[in-house]
Amino acid sequence: MEYTKEEIVETLGVHLEQEHNLPPLAARIYAILILTDQDGLTFEDCLEKRGASKSSTSTSLNLLLNMGVITYFTKPGDRRRYFKTAKKKTFFLSKLQENLNRLESEKHIITLVMGYHKNYSPKKYEEGQERTQVYLDYVNENEKMLKKSIEKLESILKEQSLQQP
Repeated sequence: MEYTKEEIVETLGVHLEQEHNLPPLAARIYAILILTDQDGLTFEDCLEKRGASKSSTSTSLNLLLNMGVITYFTKPGDRRRYFKTAKKKTFFLSKLQENLNRLESEKHIITLVMGYHKNYSPKKYEEGQERTQVYLDYVNENEKMLKKSIEKLESILKEQSLQQP
């Protein structure tokens, strides 16, 4: 099934709303900037593509700028600003590290609760140990995979930085 650009903008927009806790309009503008094949989009382009008010569009662009997920540039002889996604070479590395931190935190909490139940509520501990262990095995495997992926990505980024002048 082939999706239209508008459907992808909407799907990506919903994801960005949830992932970055963005307001709907800001998420859709960010999605449009991610998907555009142009070097940058003007305020008017963003306004036209979303059909939102000037103030809402301005507020959304300023939010995205303040978050550092988009930047802007100008062209000689043109007073307009052109918005584009920020070139963050470490975006995927940050996402992997965030996921690893979440997993490590969850693993710590689960282990803490299991230890408490083992000492103070042995019946609860016994009842939940098998299910909890299945989940902890899952967490441990994901933790290993995340660490391996982080190492690979750090290696790629290091190699790329050595190749640049």
